[in-house]
Amino acid sequence: MASRKRGRPFGSQLSLSARKERKKMMDRERGKERIFIGDNIERWNRVKDELNLMFNHEVAGFLLDRYEHDKQGKVVSSTPVHGIKPTTELLKHPAGISDISSAESGKASDLAMSGIEQMEAGPSGSEDIRPPTSKKAKGSKYSASFLDPLEISIDISEEVEDLEESDDESYQPSINISLGPKDITGIEDCPGVESVFPTMEEEEVEEEDKEEEEAGPSICRVLTGEDFHHLTGNKTALVYLMQLKTLANKKVDSVCKVKGCGEGIDISIKHVGSAVYLKWTCRNSHVMDRWCSQPVLNKGLHGGDLMIASSILFSGNNFNKMELFAKFLQMGFPSQSSFTRLQRRYLVPSVDHLWSQKQEELIAELANKDLVLFGDGRMDSPGHCAQFCTYTLMEKSTKKILSVKTLDKRETEGKSGNLEKAGFIRGMQEVQDSGLKVAEVVTDAHIQIGALMKKDYPAVKHSHDVWHAAKNIGKKLISAGQEKSCKELQKWSKDIVNHFWFTCKTANNIDEFMGMWVGVLHHVVGEHEWYLPYSEMGLSMCKHDPLTGEDTGNKEYLIKGSPAHEALRKIILDKRLLHKIPYYLNFRSTAELESFHNHMLMYSSKRFAYTPPVYRARSLLAALDYNENVDREPITNKDGTVRMQRTYNKKSGRWTVYAVKEKKKYTHVSSLLNIVLQKRLEDREGLQERMVLEIGDPRRISRTIAPVPPPRTQQLVEEKKSRFDA
Repeated sequence: MASRKRGRPFGSQLSLSARKERKKMMDRERGKERIFIGDNIERWNRVKDELNLMFNHEVAGFLLDRYEHDKQGKVVSSTPVHGIKPTTELLKHPAGISDISSAESGKASDLAMSGIEQMEAGPSGSEDIRPPTSKKAKGSKYSASFLDPLEISIDISEEVEDLEESDDESYQPSINISLGPKDITGIEDCPGVESVFPTMEEEEVEEEDKEEEEAGPSICRVLTGEDFHHLTGNKTALVYLMQLKTLANKKVDSVCKVKGCGEGIDISIKHVGSAVYLKWTCRNSHVMDRWCSQPVLNKGLHGGDLMIASSILFSGNNFNKMELFAKFLQMGFPSQSSFTRLQRRYLVPSVDHLWSQKQEELIAELANKDLVLFGDGRMDSPGHCAQFCTYTLMEKSTKKILSVKTLDKRETEGKSGNLEKAGFIRGMQEVQDSGLKVAEVVTDAHIQIGALMKKDYPAVKHSHDVWHAAKNIGKKLISAGQEKSCKELQKWSKDIVNHFWFTCKTANNIDEFMGMWVGVLHHVVGEHEWYLPYSEMGLSMCKHDPLTGEDTGNKEYLIKGSPAHEALRKIILDKRLLHKIPYYLNFRSTAELESFHNHMLMYSSKRFAYTPPVYRARSLLAALDYNENVDREPITNKDGTVRMQRTYNKKSGRWTVYAVKEKKKYTHVSSLLNIVLQKRLEDREGLQERMVLEIGDPRRISRTIAPVPPPRTQQLVEEKKSRFDA
């Protein structure tokens, strides 16, 4: 009788794609068995070793069986294997509670402390708790102490190495055990922050390995080190798919068709910018055909070069970095001069054009409304040496940017301190010229703007940002608390700042504000009622309920008249602060505007220098991006709840969560690209036109921001000296 070959029958082998799909389904099924074990990882592994078990599911079965029998009050005996005597008695523990939290006496064995109950002595008189060790005993049942499954995480991590020769039913996966909380559904980690506990949904969407395509004669394979030159030694180029399809369908004869020639055809490759040209020529220089990897615009401008330049600016990138990226990739790229000319000629004017359109639409939307505007300036560098200032006005109800004005210090006689005031004047003038009615303006406590509002805009309500005021009070409290005699004040600093926020939000007039704000001087010394109010209609008592030790945070009250109390009195009754009370009664905050200024860093980083038109264009791009995406809705989970995302603040040392919004849309970029292409098609002169500074360009005032003209380079070289020169 012919011997039968071991293994699967012929014809039952699965393809590579089918095996991968099968593995994926198996992983999904096993993924349903994952649980958390919390900080019991070391105890779990120790129990596994002491019981001489090979697989984690055996440990789980052992512990669960023991819990069930303990709960029923039964005595459990292990099945005798290899001469091990059955167990006849168990230590008593509360059902459902792990030994890690039980208060056992010092007589308890190490095994009891590790969550495994002590077994009866074996035949040799020694205690032996080890159950069967062979694979055949997989289905054996053991008594078990219960470990809370909500505190452990078991992840199957073993790869299926040979599905062709292994049986699914006998496959035993290895398991990784990690720590985790009880409920992490719907909570994701913030990008850029250390990942803590990824959700099951995140793990399921991990990208699977791409199915390996069968190699054909035209597919280049890199399998050994000798093949690396195919990637590192070949140049790359930007190719449009339609052009590639045209090349695939192109038919070129192998010999020259010129009468009397008949020579063979050679293909030459030439890189021009980001494009690549193929040219079919014979040995007699007869050109049979040409092909370009990109569409070509009028006057021979390659479409890829224009799209690369547009993408760099519209995405907020930097040309030098992108050029370096292309260099490492050995990809053709437009030159610095080409990018500069394209940017000046088409890109910057297109941004100005689209912003004017979007601004007109927003003005029409806000017509016939009493507007509340948030205003603030953003410098391009810290300190008092800024060159550019971007002053922004945001409308309160829509949270959209209404006006963006950029200024150069050359426009304020080289004084950076005057930039914010000049930007405010231009922004307000633009809003008023558009016919909008401004009822209130909210700014920080800028002295120049405050004086300007009183003089030129008396009919407009002027409010101050509460956050800036609270920050200044906090700084004063911390500074006062640094004194040796005022250290007790530090414990009250946070509460006093919070009280300022509460007062600004609650008070409706100056009298109420004074009563609540000055009352903190009595509260910190344990006085919650006082005889005389600090204003005609003010309060003479605290507004809180009776306090307990927990309500005060167990903080000690200050001693009335002590140095700490007197230092606090100076801060609370500061004349400059009390004079500004009317500016805080509307409880306004410019937090959204600060968020926009942070968003501007994506387009105009403070680490790079820009020309005035480019800096203006990048500021407008940030506004276009912000206005388009400010109304995004939060993402909801399958159960209808809002998806939250957690992030860690290194400064405060606290975790916080915020709603995850829909992905951003960049429809304004499509509009910009269409405007750029239209400007190119309408251009009759091209990029060779001589550059002329636009009207209002600060470079018309002075070529540089230096107060004196630059000396000759050779003179600077001769005058330069180094301390390290011999």
